Amino acid sequence: MLPFKQIRLTIARGLKAAAGVPAIPLNDNGDIPKGSFLTYSFSEFGDTDDARPIITQEGDKSIRSKAVTFTVSVLSYADSVDDSVENAMKAQDWFKVAGAEQLRDTLDVVVVRVGSVENRDINIGEEWERRQGFEVDLRATDVVESTLNWIETAPITKE
Repeated sequence: MLPFKQIRLTIARGLKAAAGVPAIPLNDNGDIPKGSFLTYSFSEFGDTDDARPIITQEGDKSIRSKAVTFTVSVLSYADSVDDSVENAMKAQDWFKVAGAEQLRDTLDVVVVRVGSVENRDINIGEEWERRQGFEVDLRATDVVESTLNWIETAPITKE
């Protein structure tokens, strides 16, 4: 299983430190911060199409390892377009250098691609939400351990 909670916490803390604004999960039930903030969401957890699992044995355990990819979407909200773009670019830079190194070194997660910052303003009623956003593709190794079931005896019959 992927260490999802640790990946999520590492990204949330890193984005907050890099941009200097709160970073919260998108569509969370918590309160929306005042002023500028970032949101993040995960999607597209799945196997890569080009890899078969590697199955090894260690003692009484079977270990299945396979590369998987997933996407993180980051949105920057602010009252002004300038602040929104600037915070999105700070978050983007974190994924390019410090975040890429931290995720790789501590969680064995590789940043595959960091997308460009795009305008994602939306109109809600008569108000506009000023936001900029980008996607990040990540790759990690999904490891599943299971107990080996040994065949102790097998009935042999003659026919």
